[in-house]
Amino acid sequence: MADTESNNNQSTGLTKVLVAEDNAVVLKGLHNFLRKWGYDPVKADDGSQAWEILEKDNDIHLAILDWNLPGLTGVEICKKLRLRTSGPYVYTIMFSVRKSNEEQIEALDSGADDYVVKPCKPSLLYAKLAAACRILRMAANINLPEAIPPETKE
Repeated sequence: MADTESNNNQSTGLTKVLVAEDNAVVLKGLHNFLRKWGYDPVKADDGSQAWEILEKDNDIHLAILDWNLPGLTGVEICKKLRLRTSGPYVYTIMFSVRKSNEEQIEALDSGADDYVVKPCKPSLLYAKLAAACRILRMAANINLPEAIPPETKE
């Protein structure tokens, strides 16, 4: 189910990040890290719900997508994002246990901007999100606030 508090929270000034993950433990961990790092996580536990959120919320410019989501897969969401003609650019990070080079290439060729094999060190995800924000700010002049650097990113 979607995190409606985050969906309706436009006054925080925090960068919204869609997190689409069907494993409740992983989803909770990602949510906690993102909050700690100064992001506003918007949760979806299946791909169809993630796509609905992306279609409705133009304040989302970052997404962390599990490949193996029920409904639409992460790869299918990436393809749909790159084919749509309206809405903001959404920088997508595929977050998956799939680790072969061929699978990573498939995800990137389908429209993912980055790929992280899970489990991963939180510091790696933190760095990739910070890089994504830099790229989005430079590319589209989007005014995204800086992430809050944690005392320890591990």
